Amino acid sequence: MDAWESYKKHRNIFLIALFSYLPVIYLAKYLNVRVFRTNWLVITLSLAWMIGVLATWIRLSQWRCPRCGKWFTAKWWYNKGFLARKCVHCGLPKYAAHP
Repeated sequence: MDAWESYKKHRNIFLIALFSYLPVIYLAKYLNVRVFRTNWLVITLSLAWMIGVLATWIRLSQWRCPRCGKWFTAKWWYNKGFLARKCVHCGLPKYAAHP
């Protein structure tokens, strides 16, 4: 798999997990009220979803640069996340054709 395809896959998984959080929780809340009549589903699903979003963010922020092999978006003291336009270590532009 191409390195940039891998990056896009991790970025898309993170964005889907992040932006689907509220709709999923509202659906779970609706099911709680109408079907189960307890709060266990919302609490459990909310906690699990937050852990999932955190795990995908960590995976995305630790993605390695194809050129230098270091974290593409982060140094030990800061992290630009998926908004970084180039490697913070070697300056490789995002989606460069030939590293």
